[in-house]
Amino acid sequence: MPLRYASILAIGLLCAAGAAADTPAAPGTLTLSEKSARRFPQPVRVGDLIGRRVLEPVPAQPVLGRVAAIVRNPQGHIDVVVRYGGLLGLGSRPIAVPVEAVALLGEHVAVLDFTPDQLSAFPSASADGGTALPADERIRVGLTKPFH
Repeated sequence: MPLRYASILAIGLLCAAGAAADTPAAPGTLTLSEKSARRFPQPVRVGDLIGRRVLEPVPAQPVLGRVAAIVRNPQGHIDVVVRYGGLLGLGSRPIAVPVEAVALLGEHVAVLDFTPDQLSAFPSASADGGTALPADERIRVGLTKPFH
């Protein structure tokens, strides 16, 4: 009888350990790079991203803007320049969003790690904010599923 209880206890502990290993890290503890790596980054031609709609990651998926350029910033990181805000494109301004904070959603690009309020606070991207990547260069962009 005691051996039976020991076996049940051992199985229970193994299951609990497995469940703990599957538990995701607490929100906010991962860096943008770590989050991006979990989105299965795929090679994409820069030219194929230009002009794509940029969506907010909520079920209604409103359009936040369009991809205007892909640049390598002075620190060597890749940014997606988005024409953000305005009405029907009028009054929009360019902002630079780290490529690690976006993912492909079908034919669109979704911003996953910043809210619209945070994006509104981004400074306008300047012409000297980076070097535009050529259209035939390939970069890695994560994938995401629809939000509804």
